[in-house]
Amino acid sequence: MPIAERPDRLRPSLLLAVSMVAFLVCPAQALSTQGTPASDSLPSVQVPRVNDPSAGLDPGPSGGSIKIDGKLDELAWESAVRIGPLTQTVPIEGAPMSVETDIRLMYDAENVYVGLRCYDDPSEVRARQMERDAFVRYDDVVELWFDPLNSGRFAYWFQVTPGGSLGDALIADNGSSFNKDWDGIWYGAVDVTEDGWFAELRIPILTMSFDPDAPFWRFNIRRKRVANGEEGRWASPRIGYQFFQVNDGGKLTGIGGLTQGLGLDVRPYLKFGSTRESSERSFDSVWDTGATVRWRPSPNTTLLVTTNTDFAETEVDARQINLGRFPLFFPEKRDFFLEDAGAFEFGAPGISRSLVPFFSRRVGRDSDGGAIPILAGLKFTGRVGDWTLGALNTYVDESVSADLAATGVGELIGKQNLGVLRASRALGDGQAIGAIVTSGDPGGDGSSVTAGVDARFGSGDLFGAGHSGFLWAYALGTFGADDETDAGAYGMQARTRSSNWETDLRAQRTDAGFAPALGFVRRTAVDSYNANIEHTWRFEDQSSLFRTTEAGIGANAEFDLAGTEDSWSLPIDIFEGTFWSQDSFGVRVTRRAETIQNAFSVGGNATVVPGQYDETRARIFAETNDRRLFGAEVFYEEGDYYGGSIERLSIEPAFLPNKFLTLGGSFEDIQIDLGGDGSLHTQLYTARVDVLFDAMTAWKSFIQYDTTSKNLAVQSRLRWILEPGRELFIVGLFGFSKQDTRSSFVTEDQSLAVKLEANFRF
Repeated sequence: MPIAERPDRLRPSLLLAVSMVAFLVCPAQALSTQGTPASDSLPSVQVPRVNDPSAGLDPGPSGGSIKIDGKLDELAWESAVRIGPLTQTVPIEGAPMSVETDIRLMYDAENVYVGLRCYDDPSEVRARQMERDAFVRYDDVVELWFDPLNSGRFAYWFQVTPGGSLGDALIADNGSSFNKDWDGIWYGAVDVTEDGWFAELRIPILTMSFDPDAPFWRFNIRRKRVANGEEGRWASPRIGYQFFQVNDGGKLTGIGGLTQGLGLDVRPYLKFGSTRESSERSFDSVWDTGATVRWRPSPNTTLLVTTNTDFAETEVDARQINLGRFPLFFPEKRDFFLEDAGAFEFGAPGISRSLVPFFSRRVGRDSDGGAIPILAGLKFTGRVGDWTLGALNTYVDESVSADLAATGVGELIGKQNLGVLRASRALGDGQAIGAIVTSGDPGGDGSSVTAGVDARFGSGDLFGAGHSGFLWAYALGTFGADDETDAGAYGMQARTRSSNWETDLRAQRTDAGFAPALGFVRRTAVDSYNANIEHTWRFEDQSSLFRTTEAGIGANAEFDLAGTEDSWSLPIDIFEGTFWSQDSFGVRVTRRAETIQNAFSVGGNATVVPGQYDETRARIFAETNDRRLFGAEVFYEEGDYYGGSIERLSIEPAFLPNKFLTLGGSFEDIQIDLGGDGSLHTQLYTARVDVLFDAMTAWKSFIQYDTTSKNLAVQSRLRWILEPGRELFIVGLFGFSKQDTRSSFVTEDQSLAVKLEANFRF
């Protein structure tokens, strides 16, 4: 129904909400050194250096002092420092692990070595994932991270499974940001025996930035067993400390005298590509080449130069069904932008998908997601004293503006520079302040600058041991060619965590006209408030039905600055329980209200008309234990939808018969009835088929189809790691479409790319 004119009314003040957050979560001691006593009690070991070839060391085919085969049979391992024991965090916090883990560390001038002996009953070892960079949820796993800069904020994360899967990631903002799409050059191997499973890792110093003057490195390690859902850590083994909180890791002393040679990596590529558009009958083929050069002027600074950058090997985005009015967020997956991406992180973790001043996907992509060639790029990242610095400039090819692409009337955007500067200063104990500036407009609507400042306060022990509390604050402004485009956005977020309680509070204002040309913003002209509190009950007696049960409540509100489109929601997690079998299920009920000023379409014949709406929805969800050969995640939702009704079913099955084959996918069915002819029935199908020939060779196929667009898309990608840093990709993209459900598929755009990359270190 139409909206009547309503007088403006008093609403919660953003400043009042921010003051309450600050009062609750950031008392004066947050700015002091309250975290220092806990830091002094963190475990510390001295790591020995091995550099004597006469000690019986076998350099092996991959180089270095140790043959990386997972056997730990070299004499040098006897002199390595042993870390342990690990202490449980779940299911029983503080208890010893039920199995022994022997962890050994040592280093030489060019490498850090990690040896693992994970003792176990062979029948209980889960080893079904072998793929490089696998999302490990079905296997036993050991995860570890290093902070060679002693920053308390940034770290390099590595994982290994008994199936042979190796993975890595970048940690930023003291664990608030986790970037698993990063690929480093390092070596690992596993060996499964009657005593359990063993692993050896060799991480070249050149893979990590380090501070040669740091008194110690920060480090932590944890082991997960699928058989009994057990997890144990070395440092800070409390649920209240997230494993990725860099400031709460232990200390590795004695690491020094490292060499990086020239600190130079040269990564050329050669690519053959063949494409055919739907309107063409023949393929167009082209050879292409380019290179990326990485130079470390010092161990803690990196300069990255790229030319004719190519991203043919990047995995395609997963389709999402948008049932709301505002744009969806898709993550960055391109290597050039992922490397040292943590240096450019800004703001609070709760805004990562709603307000981003620098969103690298805006570089080298047009309004429809198509590629715009990046002719050259320059990136500098590093740590200088207490400062972490990041600078990026890209020179992109000409492109077509969104209005020209859509209507045929518009402008051709010329070649241009797009850049960002970021600086942050550590204040100790994981706290920091910083600033960011971006320049450039990929849309070609004129010059645009975004600038802002942010800060992080708090510690892992703000409210006592194992009771963390953090506060983030940020402010941004956008400045265009005229004063009418100048606008701002600012807010705060507070988060606390203990073994039983977790709270999150956020408040943010985004002005009308706020438009970060190199960023992402979900909605403008709005005040947003979010609060969430969860409680977990943990049971140590295995005769009880549940291992944990949870309940929580949230409150979310958005107030249109014009006073015409307000909304609020009250999600209540009535119950979520995890059995000792590690299967789980839960129930959520959400009550919400929203005022719509302008009609919008959600697809099909479903159009939401202006009006005021009150809704109640219920959701039930379940997940099977990951140790099963066949597992699934399921949820069903039903309730009101903008004056009508909605039913939503999602099923995500997975089948892992062995480490050579993984079958997975998803099915989502959505039915919307708005009354009369206003309806939508859409389904989204995905399928994944991963074939592993060995730990270094994977053939992955990803198939997507939805009944609204009736587009079928297939990406088939073969990745052969000749050795870390030297890879061959064969990637095919195949598109098909149909007019209606009864017609046959017709061929759309098709492409095939063969790309060879190599890395040469000097």
